Amino acid sequence: MLSNIRGILFAVLILGLGIWILPASGIDGDASKGRPIYEKNCLICHGPQGRGDGPMGKSLNPPAPNFASPESRRKPDADLLKAIREGHPDTAMTAWKGTLSEQQFLDVLSYVRALSQGVEKDKS
Repeated sequence: MLSNIRGILFAVLILGLGIWILPASGIDGDASKGRPIYEKNCLICHGPQGRGDGPMGKSLNPPAPNFASPESRRKPDADLLKAIREGHPDTAMTAWKGTLSEQQFLDVLSYVRALSQGVEKDKS
């Protein structure tokens, strides 16, 4: 019984820390501020609609991902933020840590999420 209680308390502690450490799901980001950052730094590979069809996107190995794909849409915000901050090993995705602020990371993430939902499809 005591081990069950310890297990539950441990799970609650870990969950609580995870909520505290990870940013809310795009809530703190502003997609309208993320758009110019995306257009300046990301569009060349990810394309205007985030489909991975930018001027360099398809020629990369592996190609730039399509943010509207089911696989990309299922990725947690924390995974996408990590890729933006630290880059992605064995790909052309570079790290933006030291170049962008924490708020800009959230703004870009919000814009990417808007693209993945098709919200920006008529605004390119």
